[in-house]
Amino acid sequence: AGAFIHEKHSQTIKPALTGWWGHEAETRFQMDNKLKLIPGVNGFRLSNPPILLVCSLHASLEVFGQTTMKALRKKSVLLTGYLEHLIKHYFSEDKGNPQETVVKIITPSHIEERGCQLTLVFPFPIKVVFTELEKRGVVCDMREPDGIRVAPTPLYNSFHDVFRFIDILGATLIAAKQTSR
Repeated sequence: AGAFIHEKHSQTIKPALTGWWGHEAETRFQMDNKLKLIPGVNGFRLSNPPILLVCSLHASLEVFGQTTMKALRKKSVLLTGYLEHLIKHYFSEDKGNPQETVVKIITPSHIEERGCQLTLVFPFPIKVVFTELEKRGVVCDMREPDGIRVAPTPLYNSFHDVFRFIDILGATLIAAKQTSR
């Protein structure tokens, strides 16, 4: 299926239904409840991903046939618990060393109240931390005003990946501290 809207109508015709994919990508994650439609026909997209993205998703779903949700949830609980433990161990408040950077976890600790992601809050501007993580190859989700969501996904992340993330996070915080001065 396809759609066309002549440019002379692009500012006058608005979609009857709106969705995530019709919102401007630059402001999509600001969560300010102010819809900013993409000009033209792209503003008419709803919450369905583009077909080429769905094709790659379809191929990746075959991997799920090799496991069970019970096994994935078990690994998810263990991976996220390990991440939480390491963050608290290395980045919690230390009264003996007040210069040390503190990372706060705002996601509930109870496994029944969370999935595989942890939302972290930092003492530096969030965009600086996010940029430094991206430079180091970490894929995460920035949520303004001050959160970064990190999710060790059980289907393809390992305990070693979580451990490596802690090293990368340490280097990121050093760089963010220097950038923020």
